[in-house]
Amino acid sequence: MRPLLPPSLLAFVLATSAVSTTTFAAQTPAEAPQRMPGLWLMNAAPAGQNANAVSFHVCVGKTDGDALQHPGSPLANCREQAWSKDDFYRYYRATCDAKGGTATVEGKFAGDFAYNFQGQLITRFSPPLDGVATARTDLDGRRLGPCRGGLPEGKFLIKGQDGVGNLNVGDPGKRAAP
Repeated sequence: MRPLLPPSLLAFVLATSAVSTTTFAAQTPAEAPQRMPGLWLMNAAPAGQNANAVSFHVCVGKTDGDALQHPGSPLANCREQAWSKDDFYRYYRATCDAKGGTATVEGKFAGDFAYNFQGQLITRFSPPLDGVATARTDLDGRRLGPCRGGLPEGKFLIKGQDGVGNLNVGDPGKRAAP
């Protein structure tokens, strides 16, 4: 049986693909992504359990500290927070304190961050926190439009909390802010 490519061409293709793979895998430091201001629909679920997703709306403003810039922030005293990127993804890494132990948070995100993004956060606890050594959370968000009038920046709207009903029904008496 004859080889599909001559040996010299095969060696060139393999060498080129090895260099290309190395180039694409290289991550460079990056600024935290900034979402476009407006009303965002966010979904968070344990990895692979989309049926258990928690959905909420949040008004992202021009001046507020976007929670996406510091995904480890629900944990205490996060340090060594860093963002990096390659040609396809943005990566997040931080070390945080977690109830007498340490949590290492790593994230991988895709999307334009102006209108949508999706990704996964992996948190490793040492020692395990409440019996959990690793927690994986799938996240996605998409911009719905401008924030509704009177909705403050950074305000979370979660169905069933603080008098929030159906998230998809706006107050007909108020217009959305420009």
